[in-house]
Amino acid sequence: MTMKRTIIPVVIFLVAGGIGGLKPPFRGESAPNDATKSSGQAITAKTNTVSYKGVQFTYDSSLAHEVESETLRAVVEGKPGDIVPEHLNFMFVGYRIPKGQPYGYREISVFSVAKFRKAVASASREDAKHVVYPQNLPNWTVYFDEEVRVLKALIKTKPPQANIGRFLAKARGKQGCRAAMPFLPMWEGCQALVGQVRYVNFKNGRGVSFLTQWDGETTQVTNEGLNYAFQGITDDGQYYVSAAFSVTAPFLPTGDEPEVLAWNTKNYLLSHSSMKYQDYLRPVLGKLNAMPRKEFQPDLGLLDQLIQSLEVQPD
Repeated sequence: MTMKRTIIPVVIFLVAGGIGGLKPPFRGESAPNDATKSSGQAITAKTNTVSYKGVQFTYDSSLAHEVESETLRAVVEGKPGDIVPEHLNFMFVGYRIPKGQPYGYREISVFSVAKFRKAVASASREDAKHVVYPQNLPNWTVYFDEEVRVLKALIKTKPPQANIGRFLAKARGKQGCRAAMPFLPMWEGCQALVGQVRYVNFKNGRGVSFLTQWDGETTQVTNEGLNYAFQGITDDGQYYVSAAFSVTAPFLPTGDEPEVLAWNTKNYLLSHSSMKYQDYLRPVLGKLNAMPRKEFQPDLGLLDQLIQSLEVQPD
């Protein structure tokens, strides 16, 4: 069996406390439900400049033909990966989605750190009411605080690509796929790899961009799963920027090839830290890191330029 297109991210995975099935975090991954419908208005003009409720940025017209800017309602029920406060969301309409991804990743979200933490704390308390065993589970804010702490440490220290894994393992006190790049919302799953790491400043903040593939099981890296992610925070620490965009590399398989499906079926129960899986990943990651950024689709430099243009000062 394979997790093809049922993979939904996180950095934490708890087997107790009522944390259950997976749910797409970004609206770009599935059709919106009532909990995430817009409570704001969308920008419909085809333009390279976006300004909405104190957030501004520019983007290359090759990335999308328009951006829908919305205020999305809070989600305060569910597992940790579901929880978000009311926040600003920017969907890139017309962004090229790889074959096999009906929606894909193509958006930027801006969260109030304080409101996000409050929403997580409230959801955790509510969840605890329904937990019989084990008792006295930690509040989910422990995991939220870890993501913010690790991001701040990462952008302060700026370890090189070769030392990222060791830095994250030390910062988190965890090994394997749990030694992940910081990410909010707290998606469920493993980051199979981390490549093309860049420390990117925006107009009033700092962050890190990287390539990854989120896996619930050990699968091959494909163009159906490869993503560009950015995680950043404003200089005053008040706002968190989370972005995810589907990208492709010319040497990667699409993901639906018979040999890929056969490999996934045979190896899906491997540990992410197993020697066999790491032996498979090592040359793939080497090729990804060696590729010029302009050879990806889209050009990763255009995505970095988009992030660099951000100014986050919500009204």
